[in-house]
Amino acid sequence: MPIDEIEVPGSSISFKVWRFQADSMPKLFQKMMKEGDVFDIAAEIPGFHDCDGNDRLIRGFYSAVVPFEVEHLVDGMMTKEAMKRIEHCEFLAVKNFLFTTGKAAPQKPLSHSLSLLTGYGVALQEFEFQHLSQFHDRLSQLKSIALSNPKDREIRRARLTGHIESYTEYNVIDPRNHGIESVSGIVDSPLGPMTVTVSRRGGLRLGVRKGFILTLDCLLWVMALILDEKPPQNVQKRS
Repeated sequence: MPIDEIEVPGSSISFKVWRFQADSMPKLFQKMMKEGDVFDIAAEIPGFHDCDGNDRLIRGFYSAVVPFEVEHLVDGMMTKEAMKRIEHCEFLAVKNFLFTTGKAAPQKPLSHSLSLLTGYGVALQEFEFQHLSQFHDRLSQLKSIALSNPKDREIRRARLTGHIESYTEYNVIDPRNHGIESVSGIVDSPLGPMTVTVSRRGGLRLGVRKGFILTLDCLLWVMALILDEKPPQNVQKRS
């Protein structure tokens, strides 16, 4: 399968979206292979593995050995035993975005490693109120929206779920002074309808049919829809 296609294993896939910048993707890939941390199980060094790249995309995995504790019964007494496990995340780095999916623990050191390799900061994408508000207007159907009121209001947070025409008509929020935490609804994408959920702190979840093949261009098309930018023109439609 080409590196710019993702086979969704179930009925959905979740990403964290990061702000990312690189002067040249091929040069970054070469630098990553020469200078980037390589995952070492024996030495418990977090790092990259199974990476591939082309002129506009670097895709691969970043793994780490993570400690955790297990409670169990020994001679009638509860005790904790320290253990370790391997956690990994998959990443896709393009010109303006870094998409990560998988376990959360390796994602922060991944962002630090890419910051050092590129010379630019890598940070979670914050979707502003205007982004979420405009995105909700572009949905063919709004399915749910999570809202936050000012601190002095009796109702601090509200989640509306169902077939929603205009969420400001409900009296649980201040229509002139509120925030949007997340938006979920149906988008008519170039690859067919999908349920897209966007959360304020860089969360992106795509609900699709089983066996769906997500292309990088379609993923960037969704991002352009959220950020009110010009979408890529080369997204191939599928029947």
